[in-house]
Order: sequence, then structure tokens, then C-alpha cells
Amino acid sequence: MRPNHQEFADGVKLAAIAAVSAVLTATVVIGAGRTLMPQAEAVAAEQPALTRIALR
Repeated sequence: MRPNHQEFADGVKLAAIAAVSAVLTATVVIGAGRTLMPQAEAVAAEQPALTRIALR
């Protein structure tokens, strides 16, 4: 390949590596967040029921 084409190919490779790294990082962070944060159903079960009152 000519030098210009080689630089372009290297740029494409680096962009692909960056995209894969971003997806893997996001997957790990989201998975860790879901593991460490309480589930919505558990949080809803812990909250006391609200009492309805009528304002006059």
C-alpha cells in the first residue's frame, strides 16, 4: 500500500479498537451498576404507602 493508504488503514483500525473498547466499557459499567444498585421492585417494597388526604 502507498503511505497515504497505510495511514488511513491504521486510522480505521484505531477507530475500530476505540469503538469496541467503548462498547465493552459501557457493558461492564452498566452490569456493575445493575449488580450494585437495588432493584426498583425492592425499593418500592421498602417505601411506606402514602396516605391520601383531602384538602378542603
